Amino acid sequence: MKMQEGSIVIEDVPMTAEIRSKVAKESLPEGLSDVWDEMKDGQSFFMSTNDVKRKMYALRSAYYRWKQKRPEDSHKFSFVKEDGGIRVYKYIPTGDELEDHQPV
Repeated sequence: MKMQEGSIVIEDVPMTAEIRSKVAKESLPEGLSDVWDEMKDGQSFFMSTNDVKRKMYALRSAYYRWKQKRPEDSHKFSFVKEDGGIRVYKYIPTGDELEDHQPV
C-alpha cells in the first residue's frame, strides 16, 4: 500500500512483552494522598520498590494530582532514591529552595 504524507495506516503489530511492561501502570499504596495530607512539614517515609524509576514516575504523577486538588497548600514533596526504594519528604520551601531547587 502506498502512503501519502500525513495518512495513517492501521497495522496488526502487537505490543511486545518489553513494551507492555513499560506501559503497565505502577501501583502505589492505597490512601497515599491521605498520608500526604496527614504528614507535617519535615516528616518523611520510605517506600521500598524493585523498580525505582517506575515508582518515581508514579509518585510524581500522584503528587501532581494531589497538588491540583490542593493549590493553596504550600507544602512540597521531594522524592529521593535510597537503597531499596524511595524516601518521600514533605516540606515547606524557603526562599533559597524556591530559587535553587525545583521539587518534583
